[in-house]
Amino acid sequence: MHQVLKEADRKNFTRLFVVGFAIEANARLLVEQSAAMGVPATYVQATPDLVMGSLLKTTRASQVFSVAGLPDILVTEHPPAAEGEPPRHQVQLVGLDTFDPAVMESKHTKGTDVPCWMLDSDYNGRVFRATQVFFPRTGAWEAMQKALKVQFEPGVFEHLGGDTSAPFYAGEQRTVAVKVIDDRGNELLVVKGLNLPAAVK
Repeated sequence: MHQVLKEADRKNFTRLFVVGFAIEANARLLVEQSAAMGVPATYVQATPDLVMGSLLKTTRASQVFSVAGLPDILVTEHPPAAEGEPPRHQVQLVGLDTFDPAVMESKHTKGTDVPCWMLDSDYNGRVFRATQVFFPRTGAWEAMQKALKVQFEPGVFEHLGGDTSAPFYAGEQRTVAVKVIDDRGNELLVVKGLNLPAAVK
């Protein structure tokens, strides 16, 4: 990416568009900071439908590319569950902004209205490992509970369809990552450090 930005600057490009099916958090950050390197860049998400060839029907209304912002998350610290233990943390998915080129408008989607979001509570910067998964926009939880014919703790299905994670302890990496699946099937990833001192052993 650094080489691409340098080449674009040498050729006096006014803007660089980075097109892909997915992008790592560090690469996305570099795109956001590209203006400081001489050429402003914009990440454009390509729909996964492109790799399916003629398997899907396309129309004039089909949107091949889309522009989306990073998920907006809020990380909060909670007191230890017991004396002598480290504090716990929770992540709330506040929402996600997407741009609809059909109507040329930006749309804000609340965290409780996304198809799916996942939390990696100890992200290592290379592999995303979902430690908690949520499906807020679905009415299937009640039907699933009836089909299983089992009693569950009150609030279990409400939690799985919510925008707030269960409390967790900071991991070795002291970094969390949230991946959101939007309406088009795009994967949008945001990474945030917990900014805490290392645990005392």
